[in-house]
Amino acid sequence: SLNYRMDTQFFFLINRGLANPFFDVLMPALTFQGYLLAGPFLFYALYRGATGRDDSGKTFLTAAVSAVVISLLSVLLADLACSWLKVVTTRPRPCQALEGVRLIVSCPRSLSLPSSHGATSFAFIMPYFVFARRFIQAGWLSYLLMLASLIALSRIYLGVHYPSDIVAGAVLGAALAGVICWGYRRISEK
Repeated sequence: SLNYRMDTQFFFLINRGLANPFFDVLMPALTFQGYLLAGPFLFYALYRGATGRDDSGKTFLTAAVSAVVISLLSVLLADLACSWLKVVTTRPRPCQALEGVRLIVSCPRSLSLPSSHGATSFAFIMPYFVFARRFIQAGWLSYLLMLASLIALSRIYLGVHYPSDIVAGAVLGAALAGVICWGYRRISEK
């Protein structure tokens, strides 16, 4: 189909077209340890929440704790949802299905759609955009968005996901976290 051909072309554009020695080191590091770059942000968010004050003099600590807890919960739920959806979609990974894939890591045995890395990365960042944007500078939120995007992109570069797997995962993770944030807000307003 046209969609599959476009997906495959875009996959090879990233997998082979962006190939360089720097990315050959950076992308596996992002895939396997990228979440460590988000770790310090959790403490920063809590610190800013505890020390920042709104116009009435109240801290943002409740919002900061909510963002951290919902973020971690969203990551767990996104990972579970991906495991279930992979069984339903049964899509093989590009490294299992295509000839000429530039494979830098071993090809996982699991299925491809949706990408768990895409889902968990975007599930992680969404609560900060909902709860923390009042007390965390836009630059830090941009950093989180860039990190999530690079972690997701690394999966294509490494040859283990199609671009559509990444997009599906990112949308799933962000939507799941968004629903949890919305539910939390509804409950806390009552």
